[in-house]
Amino acid sequence: MSANPLEEILARLDRLEKVVFPASPKVRSVKNPSSVADNGLPTHILKLRDQGFFQTPKTIKEVHGKLGSSYHCEADRVAMALLRLQRRKELRKGSKIIGKRKQVAYIW
Repeated sequence: MSANPLEEILARLDRLEKVVFPASPKVRSVKNPSSVADNGLPTHILKLRDQGFFQTPKTIKEVHGKLGSSYHCEADRVAMALLRLQRRKELRKGSKIIGKRKQVAYIW
């Protein structure tokens, strides 16, 4: 043992800290959530709403067709995004008769 037990304890503590907590911790890159959301499907749908696309009731198929040129995705994703926007009260749900069938449509 060394003459001063306190110095020995401090030296051991320093060694343990270097092992447990490395000097240069790995930094994880985190995406900015707002930049990801700015290009998402709901944002594209809301842009259509702001342009007046939803002044008349539009079915999921019509919205999917309109989005085809600017945002490629599956029709079921469009349906889910429309439903979520309706739940957040950013779109309203209505109906539209196509042929002899009543279909769900979204309007603003």
